[in-house]
Amino acid sequence: MNSLIRPALYGAHHDIVNLTRADEAPNEVYNVVGPICESADYLGHERLLPATKEGDVLLIANTGAYGYAMSSHYNLREPAREVII
Repeated sequence: MNSLIRPALYGAHHDIVNLTRADEAPNEVYNVVGPICESADYLGHERLLPATKEGDVLLIANTGAYGYAMSSHYNLREPAREVII
């Protein structure tokens, strides 16, 4: 909702990769959500990923400057950091 509103706003698709387990085969389906407990705070529905655990680093790909420009301090939260790889 505050860091990447595009999926909630108009259903934008962003690839999601578990970087912590990049060498493992995807074998479980997950709904990837943001940190705000609202029904629209989804980053990806039914994504196939390796077994994912708390503390794993997930890559939300192709968000770009447009995603950052749309971020906000909604609910007094800092937007996610941008990292360019």
